[in-house]
Amino acid sequence: MEIIYFDVPNPDAAIILFEASINCMKFLCLLLLFNLVTVYSFAQYYIEPIAGYSIDLNNKDYKFKQINSAIQFSWHTKSKHEWMLRVQRGWPLSVTSGDSSFSLNPAVPVYSAAKKDLRPASLSLAAGVRLKIVEINSLNILSALIYTGFTYQRIAVRYQYDKSNYTILNPDRTLERISASISGGVEYMHLFKTGRLFFQANVETPPVVRKKRYPSSFRFVAPLSINMGYSIPFSKK
Repeated sequence: MEIIYFDVPNPDAAIILFEASINCMKFLCLLLLFNLVTVYSFAQYYIEPIAGYSIDLNNKDYKFKQINSAIQFSWHTKSKHEWMLRVQRGWPLSVTSGDSSFSLNPAVPVYSAAKKDLRPASLSLAAGVRLKIVEINSLNILSALIYTGFTYQRIAVRYQYDKSNYTILNPDRTLERISASISGGVEYMHLFKTGRLFFQANVETPPVVRKKRYPSSFRFVAPLSINMGYSIPFSKK
């Protein structure tokens, strides 16, 4: 698997963000381990299937979009916060763009239009915490969400043009990268007797890149995800 890197506008900021992601992840993992040691004192834990839609905040020229699906495991004691482990997949929606191809063959025009398809896919593994902000009433809760973990992104590029007579100068290539990441957002939750329905808005940092090997007209995705899910209780003490 070849990893293609691209430059970032502020490399120092990228390094600081990367280090902050690692430190945040270490902190949450330590708290997570502490809670796992006291697993037998858990008051409740849940399995939470999640689905949603995300848009990219990191590319002005390409409006990348994804369909989200995730499974999350959450638990809490008598405190006002919950711990979470989440695996999320971002299913790509194709984005079509135009490009130009060139030819030295005198029998055909010098320029010809080319079609470029881009498909941004992602996979993430994250640990997080759900912090209660406001308890509107006994059935409705507003919370803050904080996650840290690892994300994998792959933006596949495919061109369609007359390859027998034309060529594309400096074409975009498929980019892929694994990196630490952090994300945060808000959540509204409604409680039922048999579970909990929730809606989330969450923003995640893109993979951090510190080396430039090949220029690209796009960057990795910084997704704004709008998700909904349902908490299915598994145990209650």
